[in-house]
Amino acid sequence: MSKMEPIFTSIYTILLFRAGLITLFLYLLQQSLFLPAFFLFFLILIIETAALWSKLGFKKMKVETKVNLSRLFPDDKINFSLICQNEKRLPVYLSWQLPLDQEFRLLDRDETFSGGIRGKVYLGPYQSKEYNYCLTAQKRGYYQIPALKLYSRDIWGLFNREKTIEHNQHIIVYPRLLPLEEVSMKAADFSGLQQDKRPFLFDPIMFAGLRDYTPDMPTRLIHWKASAYQDRLLAKIIEPSASLQVLIAIDAQSFIYPDSDEVLFEKALSVAATLAVWADSHKIPFGLAANLSQKGQPGPISLPVNRNLDQGRLVLEALARAELAPLGKLEDILQDKALSMLWGVTLIIIKKDPNPIALASRFGQVILYPLLEAGDDL
Repeated sequence: MSKMEPIFTSIYTILLFRAGLITLFLYLLQQSLFLPAFFLFFLILIIETAALWSKLGFKKMKVETKVNLSRLFPDDKINFSLICQNEKRLPVYLSWQLPLDQEFRLLDRDETFSGGIRGKVYLGPYQSKEYNYCLTAQKRGYYQIPALKLYSRDIWGLFNREKTIEHNQHIIVYPRLLPLEEVSMKAADFSGLQQDKRPFLFDPIMFAGLRDYTPDMPTRLIHWKASAYQDRLLAKIIEPSASLQVLIAIDAQSFIYPDSDEVLFEKALSVAATLAVWADSHKIPFGLAANLSQKGQPGPISLPVNRNLDQGRLVLEALARAELAPLGKLEDILQDKALSMLWGVTLIIIKKDPNPIALASRFGQVILYPLLEAGDDL
């Protein structure tokens, strides 16, 4: 969808002034002042030709924009292409402006970005040119590509015509992923038996039986109670847990009260995104729940636990759209989800404080992941 309107750039574009020139020309002819009338006619001819030139600038003119990526992580490169094609004999002078959010940065160019893409070009008869801009997004978010402003002018620069090209495209920037060693548990690991500060992202395991312990086995596999009862060292037989299911939850209210903490909130989204990518890469069913509003989407975040091929994208997109505006209580969202899920799902709650919340008993294990204050280590 586009529209075109004139842009007044000089006194010559004012209709009343142009009408005055024509009246003066007729008066000079009536007074037999042919030489001044000739020069005035020449000036009127230039002005009217310039007005017609700028008006015809967008006739048989094609402008196309392309974005190679619509979903990416922070600091990934985006290639924005602008293709201009003149399909007529009349030459065209074009300029353009595309304002962008301040979180985007223009790469590989000496000019100042100043919040938008700008450029200009001269297109001869039946000529086309392509311009490429390399951008990078520095922050998570959901960004709508704004309307492209095109300007057509005459050779003397007296008249400009503006055309607006609306875009339905958007760019989704996922939360920044953290190194796996930075994501550690503060309450418990998957065994659920003790508090531990070991890294959280180890291979999920399921206890399958006992066998004699040998020196080549890690000591953490020793089943001490059974070993004491049998009076010999016994090791646990473990296997990958195909039945492990994970629900990642974010408590938005903890980042609002008593004080709003945007830094820790972004950190919480990065932790959730890292856990989701890890679960997806290990083919572990996972879901996401958060009492957060989403930009461009109604209601809080509530994605069921499953292993769909598109699950990773849906979770990352929901985190990219998240806004620090609580919608209800996390307990209510989890209660509703517990009614429709199988028993035994491992729930990981990401929040600012270590205070527990009331939960349904259908969860096999609840892991509380409190975030430290900004600037502290996880």
